[in-house]
Amino acid sequence: NRLRDEGRIRLLHLGLGADTLGVVFMEAFRETVLARVAGTPRAELVRRFLDSAVAVCPELSYEQGRMKELGFGDRDITQLVAAGLLTVRDAGSWWLAVPGAGRFLRALVRGRQALLSLVRRARHREVALGELQGRPRPPPGARLGLGYLLHDLLGAQLLR
Repeated sequence: NRLRDEGRIRLLHLGLGADTLGVVFMEAFRETVLARVAGTPRAELVRRFLDSAVAVCPELSYEQGRMKELGFGDRDITQLVAAGLLTVRDAGSWWLAVPGAGRFLRALVRGRQALLSLVRRARHREVALGELQGRPRPPPGARLGLGYLLHDLLGAQLLR
């Protein structure tokens, strides 16, 4: 909480569940976002959003009224969504996002599904860890690596 209050870290909603949050360092987040939009017509708008909204408001999401207070109209919001900095939460509300994170999240979801499917098909729905690690190749869809996906599934309590 201290780091969040100091503005050094930021919580982001990942879209994997209602209570699934990610933690990012603000400096790295800012650099990543600015590098992603560098040389595009949206760069100045994104910089203004980072300086006036993200740095000031530590919330997970932004409501339309709050965005208007901060000086961002409908056209600006559309551009921020197109840049990947905001994702739609519901009508008039947006989550703060990391541009390009969708590709990682898709790979994570597909890998989770592939590994869970493998376990469900196994006898008694059990697979020894050594057997999984000893496979000549990971199951299709496990692009992030078997070790990473196993730790993720165990941490999310989807496997025991």
